[in-house]
Amino acid sequence: MRDPELAERASLYAANAQIALEPNPLGAGQDGTVWESSRHTVIKAFHRHGNYSHELECYRRLTDAGIRKVREFDVPLLRGFDDALWVLEIGFVNPPYILDFGKAYLVDPQFPDHVVEEWNERLQFWWGDEVKRVRLALFALRRYGIWYYDAKPGNVALENWRPNLDE
Repeated sequence: MRDPELAERASLYAANAQIALEPNPLGAGQDGTVWESSRHTVIKAFHRHGNYSHELECYRRLTDAGIRKVREFDVPLLRGFDDALWVLEIGFVNPPYILDFGKAYLVDPQFPDHVVEEWNERLQFWWGDEVKRVRLALFALRRYGIWYYDAKPGNVALENWRPNLDE
């Protein structure tokens, strides 16, 4: 889905940063749309301010702590942002990686047990024998005040591995 408003805000950010955007987005999701820039970065424009501010804060916390990897997983480097446009600029990553922090919590959400159990079942379904690697990384993010519950295929990638997507 193309959203003209997101494309316009991403283009404004690019113009202000004196970079160009590739004409076709790399992808689009619930939180926003992403493009590649001429300086080989990712420009992400958000639909909602809440997702933008959560993702920005996660990248700030990781950047301030000098974190480029969480366990074995690369995390994108924050390269720039614009609070008025709700746009982030981040670096590219290769698998294994964790990205897309728009739905992360910045305090422990204290979910009821049944919600945590359902989430753990979903992780087990997607990641199978590799679930421990993913869980350890998600647990490690908590050291930086990030509770990440969006560990779905696409947001988390393991090298040379295919998640279970059959439901």
